[in-house]
This record gives sequence, structure tokens and C-alpha cells, in this order.
Amino acid sequence: MILQTPSSGLVLSLDGEKATLLHADQPLKTWPVTRIASLTSQRAAEIADDGRLLWIDRAAPRALQILRQAGRPFATAAGELHIVEPPKVVVVQPPARSTRLAPSPARTLGKGAARIGRWLLLHPKDIADTPIGRLAKECNCSDATASRAVAQLSERGFLRARTGSDARRRTVEVADAGGLLDAIADEGPWRRARQTTWDIGASSTAQALEMLRDAAMRVELPHAVGGIAGASTIDPIVEPAVVTVWLPADDTDDWRRELFAETARPAPGRLTVRVAPDPVVLEWGAERDHLRIADLVQLYIDCRNAGERAIDLADAMRRRIIPT
Repeated sequence: MILQTPSSGLVLSLDGEKATLLHADQPLKTWPVTRIASLTSQRAAEIADDGRLLWIDRAAPRALQILRQAGRPFATAAGELHIVEPPKVVVVQPPARSTRLAPSPARTLGKGAARIGRWLLLHPKDIADTPIGRLAKECNCSDATASRAVAQLSERGFLRARTGSDARRRTVEVADAGGLLDAIADEGPWRRARQTTWDIGASSTAQALEMLRDAAMRVELPHAVGGIAGASTIDPIVEPAVVTVWLPADDTDDWRRELFAETARPAPGRLTVRVAPDPVVLEWGAERDHLRIADLVQLYIDCRNAGERAIDLADAMRRRIIPT
């Protein structure tokens, strides 16, 4: 990997576990490298004094600010360089573009497996010796679907299944909660969900939520507030600019009429309306002041896919799902 700074003629070469800064093909300094896929501000604070150069795929803005203030050398996949080694070496280059985490190359989960896995993550106190028959009932699927889902999740190492004489009485427990959560987040339908933006006449996120709340109380139609707006009701780390709401495909026209919504471009106070690929996202959330907020797994998925601004919020949702 080569990163160039056209204004100074400096080149940063990343080769395996080391990085070398060169000028006119002459090495100026070499660092050991730590590769980080997703950097939160909490982790940045923990490693700010480490002398290794960080190669970062994706980072929260606050995390990079912490590194800059600490003088920590780093390079990002967006093209930003920050290397300050006075008096001889000073390289500061802003990012060329924003980046997002690439989906996992591993094969995605089936719908049944993702639903079973989601329920298990959301009910950690209930999973001890959970029979597959109960999983099927809780997840509104057949015993056969639940059995196939458990087999797939066990094959991937996310679950441990205990086999009894009656297949329906087999019990399961989560073996790799973090891996399971990320596999669900990588599931294709959530990344490709159909969405549009509505202007409902609100000038702020708070007003948009209030108008959505009033409409929800009038029509009592399924919905779930997701994204940064939903996660911020639990951990107000980031101020949302828009409100993301998950709706069933069959009810979008009714919601549009109730909100007097018009299709528009994203802007403060507007709704990002996404059609839920699985109805559980509309059912498994929690009521908060007459609004249904999406479940923690869905909030993690939404924030994980929302770009650098939501990394800290995604990490907060992850810690609630998988306490350390």
C-alpha cells in the first residue's frame, strides 16, 4: 500500500507489519504498524500513547481527534495522513474521501438463522438450555426452520447445540456472540433495504420525532425508529440529523398520508423511510414515549452501516448486546 503527499513529495509505504516514510526514494523513518478495522474514541484513548503507526480502515471523527492531539502517527483508508515527528518530519494530509467498512467476505446467514441468532442475542438471560422448539415459537417459524438455522449457526461456530433423543428438545447456547452479531449485520437484505426520504414539514430531528409520535398514536401502525435517532434515545452520544424509521411495505402509503409526506432529498428534520426485510424489526423493539424503538441488534446494524459519524454509537450498542 502506497500513500503519497503531492505537495511535499513524501510517500508512505505500508508493507506487512511496517510502514516507511520516504522522500526521493530515501527512507526517513520506519514504524511498526497496527491495523485497525474500526476505531472508536474509547479505543483511541486507550492506545494514544503507543508509538506504533496505525493503519485505520474506518474511524469515528472524535477518535482521530484524540490521536491528533496525542501526536500519534496514523494513516486511514480515506487517504488521511498524520505524522508529526519534529523537527524533521511533519506530514498532515486531509482525507481524500470517506470510507465505510466492507461487508464480511464470509457467506451470509439465511433469514431463519439471522432471526434465531438475533433472538438469542437479545435474550441472553433466557438462552440457558433453550430448546429448539421454544426458539421456533419465539421466532415465529417452524421447528424444521429453527433446526436448520441452529445447524447453520453451529457449523459457523456461533452456537453450541446439545443433542438429545428428541431433536425438538435439543438445546443451544451462544458460543461466539461477537461473531454472530457481525454475521447478522452482514446479512444482505439489511444493507440493500429499499429506502426513501420524506419531508413531513419538520425543521429539526426533535420536531420530526414529535410528529412521528403523534401520527403513531393516531393510526397505531407498525413502525420502528432506527439509525442514529433510535440509538440516541438509548445512548445520546451523537446528535441525529435525520430520523430513520423502519416500516412494513404494505403500510408505507398509509404512513405517507398520515404524515402528509412528500418525497424529498435528505436534510435536517426529514425522515429516512426504510422497508423492513423481516417483520421482527417492527416487533422486537421497545416502546419509548409512544414510539417503538428498534431492538439493539437492529440499532447496531444501522449505526454500523451509517459511516464514520456513527462508529461510537455502534460501539455503544454492541457493548449493550455483549457486555464486557
